[in-house]
Amino acid sequence: MRSPRRGEIWTTRTGPTPQAVLVISSTVYNEIVDEPTVLVALVVEHATDEGFCVRLGEGQWAVMGLVTFVAKAALDECLRRVDVQTLTNADTMLFKILAAPER
Repeated sequence: MRSPRRGEIWTTRTGPTPQAVLVISSTVYNEIVDEPTVLVALVVEHATDEGFCVRLGEGQWAVMGLVTFVAKAALDECLRRVDVQTLTNADTMLFKILAAPER
């Protein structure tokens, strides 16, 4: 298996059914042989742009509030790559989540 690249949507074998995820960790990080994981956001088909979701096209949404890690070995198939603007939208959403001031 090749190293996953940032901005790619992969399926995983972490549960009873394959789940799509958007790889969000840097490609450099993902290519480190000794690092067994990548950071991902869950991809779903039925969401809206309200809350922490980002439209990926083709009826898919990345839930940026559900960021986790997945073992590289659990990545099954690369489905496609999102465009630069979509990846920028995902980054912006993460920034909004993480940079929100405390009250």
